[in-house]
Amino acid sequence: MSKYTPLVVLILVLSAGVAFAGDVKSDKLSGVSWLVGDWEGVAEGQPGTSASTRHARRVHNGNFIVIEGRSVYPKQEKNKSGEVHTSTDFWSFDKQRNLIVMRQFDNLGFVSTYVQDRAASKDGRLVLVSEHLENVPKGWKARFTYSYKAPDEYHELFELDSGKGFELYVLGMRLRVEQ
Repeated sequence: MSKYTPLVVLILVLSAGVAFAGDVKSDKLSGVSWLVGDWEGVAEGQPGTSASTRHARRVHNGNFIVIEGRSVYPKQEKNKSGEVHTSTDFWSFDKQRNLIVMRQFDNLGFVSTYVQDRAASKDGRLVLVSEHLENVPKGWKARFTYSYKAPDEYHELFELDSGKGFELYVLGMRLRVEQ
């Protein structure tokens, strides 16, 4: 063993550490990573009262969050025929705009793109406003507000604006069932 072996080993270890640190990227979705897990809850709004579930997970090396949701509205006064509403949300971070983006696809044929409203968002609250609504009447807008209440609870407010200002469509309250 050469007298330089310990120095060479130290240089290799330090180089590997620097290379690894350089590969670590910041997690721009860390502010909404609390959504990851399984959730159950209830929602109340214009279509009536529903039972709902959400399953959120990280995909593609953690770069995205996917949320699969299901809300079941039984037959009731506000909703005579009842309905089952499903959606799949894809959350990402737009580096150019420095904003969180959510794209939602649902069983009613709506495809919506929402972007973070930085001015309205604050600690524990994320507001997303519609940037593009597909298969929705022209001129409509939509807004989601996610309120982080506790590690095992959040509220999801969905509002619609048909040109008269935002109105409550549905408010969901969810509790974590598994992480």
